[in-house]
Order: sequence, then C-alpha cells, then structure tokens
Amino acid sequence: MNELSTLARGGRVHLRRPSLRDAGEFLERVRASRKLHARWVSPPETRSDFAAYVRRARGDDLEALLVCANDDDAVAGVYNLSQIFHGPLRGAYLGYYAFEPFAGRGYMAEGLRLVVRHAFGELQLHRLEANVQPENVRSTKLVREFGFRLEGHSPRYLKLGGRWRDHQRWAITPEILPGMPGVAVARSGAVTLRDVSSANWREVMRVRAAREQAKWVAPVGEYLSLCRYGGMWNPLAAEADGEVVGFLMWGRDPDDLSYWLGGVVVDRSRQRRGYGRAAMEAAIALLRTKPACSEIALSYRPDNEVAARLYASLGFVETGETEGDEVVARLALPGRKA
Repeated sequence: MNELSTLARGGRVHLRRPSLRDAGEFLERVRASRKLHARWVSPPETRSDFAAYVRRARGDDLEALLVCANDDDAVAGVYNLSQIFHGPLRGAYLGYYAFEPFAGRGYMAEGLRLVVRHAFGELQLHRLEANVQPENVRSTKLVREFGFRLEGHSPRYLKLGGRWRDHQRWAITPEILPGMPGVAVARSGAVTLRDVSSANWREVMRVRAAREQAKWVAPVGEYLSLCRYGGMWNPLAAEADGEVVGFLMWGRDPDDLSYWLGGVVVDRSRQRRGYGRAAMEAAIALLRTKPACSEIALSYRPDNEVAARLYASLGFVETGETEGDEVVARLALPGRKA
C-alpha cells in the first residue's frame, strides 16, 4: 500500500493515509495545537504513540486520514474512521481535529466532504456517527452544517482529560450527501418529497404560509427546530418543477408507535395549484412503506375548514380525540397489519 498516495482531492485539500515519515510534522502540529485541542481530543504526542497509531491504521477497523493542503501537502487536520463494522451494519465512528494554523479556515469542512464520500464510496459504509461534547462549538458546527442529524445525548460517554464527559450523537447516512439535493422519498403528481438536507434547507426556510393561515400553522423554522430537537419528527421538502414549494413532516409517536403527519405548509405564492394535495398523497404513500403502519394520524384546528375538507377528501376521519386545541383524524390503511 502506498501510504502517501492521494485518496481524494478537493479544491484546497486532499486526503491521504499517515506514514511514519509524517511523525515529525504531525507531532510538531500537535504541540502547536495544545490550546486548541484542550480537553476535546487526545492525539498522539510521542513518536512511539504515533507509530502505534500508524500501525493500528493498517488494520481493518481504523481508517486514518490526513487532511493536507494541496499547495504544499501541509497536514491541516485529521479524520479517523474507527471501529469500522462490516456486514449488515456497515458503520464507523468519526473522530476529527484540526491543527494550528489551519483551524477556522474551512480546511476541515472541505476535508469532511471528501471523507464522507470516501466512506460511503470506496469503503462502502452506510452510516457514520460522530460523538461531540455539547460545549465544543466548532466541532458541533462542522457536523451540523454538513448535514449530520442529532440523534441523542449520551451522559458520561467518554473519558477525556481524566473525566467522563457527556456527548451528543450526530450521524449521517449516504441518502443525503452535501452538494446534492435531498434524496427523493416519494412522488405524487407534480410534487416530489425530499428529505431536508444541507443542500436545500435554506429554500425550505423561505416557505411562508398565507397571512390568513398564520393562526393555524407555525413558521417553518419552528417546525425544523422541532424536527432537529424534538426527537420524533422528520422534515420533508415538497418540490415542484425543481423548486421547493412547501413543507411537511412525519413522525412516529414513541409512546404508542403510531405514525403522524404534521406541519403542512404550502408557500403563499404556490397555493391553489394542487401542491398541498399532491404533497399529502406522496406522504401517505411514503408512510405506507414504513414498518407496521396500519393507519396515519394528524390534527388540525376545528376552524381550519380548508384543511378539514382536504384531509376528509383523502380519507381521514375525525375520531373524537383531541391534541390541545386541535381535533385528531385518522386514515386507515387497508391491508396493513399493526
């Protein structure tokens, strides 16, 4: 194996595996970056530690990747894919750190794009998980803006600097890759539903309901926050003719495992074109594919007559249940078993 060969190249950086010949520069970067790394990471600090790191990277469960500047091959940072699992899981844990004087200059962001494509391409992985301390603002910003999803909080997850420290779990799968539209998950008529990703979230944020509908729906930004941090909802962009025209979300109640639709918003400039109905039909088709989905629930304000007529025309029936000040309606899916 030629350790110094380039694995992937971007506009300013490229990836390559570490070699024993990198020891001098690597350790010098570590010494210069002690304040930057602080309690966040513990990279190799001696030649023997670095040699052991290179040896481990020659095995099957660790892919060590140096982020190097294109102009002079200077080592700007490191990404590690550790505990690589094959078989049905096909996943790995992602660890990373930048070196001074390259931190904050976009090298790691470009490197992450190359790392993810390498992981999902050459290594044929399906999932990457990054565990980040909540106080580590830079690291959190890197994975969040790239498109990793926050999956949960792990108290006392990892011992660093002599203390057990809490971490947040961020993960990404190959269905959503930066620089590409969110993956299409369902279609009906002129509307395609796509996952909200780092590529289209700004368009989604620009979706605005008509003024008279503001009393019935929240701003899309609030729905996106609920999807990110609420632990239940998944956001979808409704697209027509290559442009985002609306938003909705789906979720599975963690208490009774029922499936729900909510947050349906069609942009004020795109209404009365059938996009709302088509988006709902596509969402219903999507949920039909989910495990044990025998019915779909939603809720709406009783005075929202337009929504009530639309949902009734799609087969939703009010059940007498309420959610706060909203009535609940459910759609039975014939032939599906709970």
